[in-house]
Amino acid sequence: MSLITTRSPVTLRQTFSFYVSARRPEVIRRVSELADAVVVCGSSGPSVVQDLRAQGWDGVAVLFDRGAYVANASPVNPVAWADEQESAGADRILSPGCFVAWGDRVPSFEDQVGAELERMVSGATMVLSIDHRWLTKSAGFDTMKVALRQIDAPAALVLADTGDPLGHPGAVNALIALTTTIQGLSVLRTDHGGIGALAFRAAHASLGLTTGHRHAVPPDEHAYAKPNDRSKRIFVADLMDWFTSQTIAGWSTTRSSPSCRYECCRGARVDRFFDERLADQADIHNETVLAAIANEVLRAPTESQRRYFGAMCARAVEKYGPMGNLVNEIVPKRQLTQWAQFA
Repeated sequence: MSLITTRSPVTLRQTFSFYVSARRPEVIRRVSELADAVVVCGSSGPSVVQDLRAQGWDGVAVLFDRGAYVANASPVNPVAWADEQESAGADRILSPGCFVAWGDRVPSFEDQVGAELERMVSGATMVLSIDHRWLTKSAGFDTMKVALRQIDAPAALVLADTGDPLGHPGAVNALIALTTTIQGLSVLRTDHGGIGALAFRAAHASLGLTTGHRHAVPPDEHAYAKPNDRSKRIFVADLMDWFTSQTIAGWSTTRSSPSCRYECCRGARVDRFFDERLADQADIHNETVLAAIANEVLRAPTESQRRYFGAMCARAVEKYGPMGNLVNEIVPKRQLTQWAQFA
C-alpha cells in the first residue's frame, strides 16, 4: 500500500472539520462547503464517500474514524481498514482506534496503547480515545504526555466521559499542555472546545454536530441527557455554548441577543428553532456559526489566536445570569470559564 494520501495532509495544518455519521451523506455534502475537511465516522464511511465521489462530489479533504473504541465495536482488520480509507481518497490514514481506560486495575497507558501501535500500518495516525482522568490526574497526565511524545506517529485524541470531558477542573490546561508540546496532535469528535485547541496549536480539530459526536463515552458507562427536554440543541454564539431550543424559548432578556447575526439566519431569532418543523434550518445554523467562529479564530495572527479565543469566551461569560427572571438563570459551564482565563 502506497499511502500516497498521507504525504502532505491538509488535516495536519491547523485546520478544522465537522464530524459526521456515514449515515448522513447529505450532511457530508453540506458541511464540506464550510470546513477544511470532513471526518466521517463508522465502518461504511469509505464506501459512502466513494459513492458521493461517483455522483460528482469533489468536496474537501476527508478522514475516516472507524470508532473501534466504542462499546461493542466490531473486530477490525487494520490493513483492510487502511486500504478502504486510501481507496476512498483519505487525507491521511487513521488507525481503527482504541480506548485507554483509567484505574488501578488496568494496564499502563503505554501497554494499552501498545496493541494499537502494533496493528497500525506504516504512516498512519494513531486514534486514542482516553478517559478524561488521563487529563485531570497529574500522575496519569505526565505518563500519557511522555508516551505520546515517544510515539513515532501523529496522534488523534478522542476525549471520553459521560458528560463534558473538558468540564473537569484542569482539563483545558492539560489539553493545552498537549497541543503546545506534541507536534501533529489532533482532537476528534469534540465540541467547540476544539476551536480552543486549534488556537493553542493543535494540528486539527473535528467538531461534532450532535450530542453523541461531541465526545466519546467510556465503553462501560452511559451518557446522560437533559431530563424532560428532547428539543433541538442550538449553538448560541453570544454564549459560546449549546442550549436546547426549549431552554432558549424560555428566555426573555436583552442580556444575550435573541438574534443570529450570521448569514444562516440574517438577524432572525434563534428561539424560532423550538418549532420542530425548523429542525433542518437549526442544523444549518449550528454548522454555519461554528464554522464562522473557527475561521475567525484561525484568521487571527498566529501569536494572537489563543487570546482571541479566550476573549470570545470571556465576553460570553459576562452575558450569563438571569435570562428574564430568576427561574431562567444560566451559569457558564466550567469548560467555558477555563477558556475565558486566557483572554
